[in-house]
Amino acid sequence: GTILAQEPIDNVRKIIFTKNPSTDINNIVESNMYIVYPNPTQDLLIIRGIESQTLRIYDLQGSLLQTEWGNQIAVSHLPVGTYLLQIGTQVVRFIKK
Repeated sequence: GTILAQEPIDNVRKIIFTKNPSTDINNIVESNMYIVYPNPTQDLLIIRGIESQTLRIYDLQGSLLQTEWGNQIAVSHLPVGTYLLQIGTQVVRFIKK
């Protein structure tokens, strides 16, 4: 596929996916970590560990579907499937159910 972004390894942040961040990772505190939840999702993806920034959703073929500014992004309008979420220069996969 298409490379969406390349980043020096020192700039890569840990990304954690969870259904319930308050119980799954309540005691984890790390400055270079994103928490993306809920995954899978139906309506909204929330990203903890960032201030507002550009969020982009791509399909698996690399086509840009949506761009938002903030730390959450609505996905209820998307068909069921697997998508890519770009957070700044990081790209992660999520499931819309």
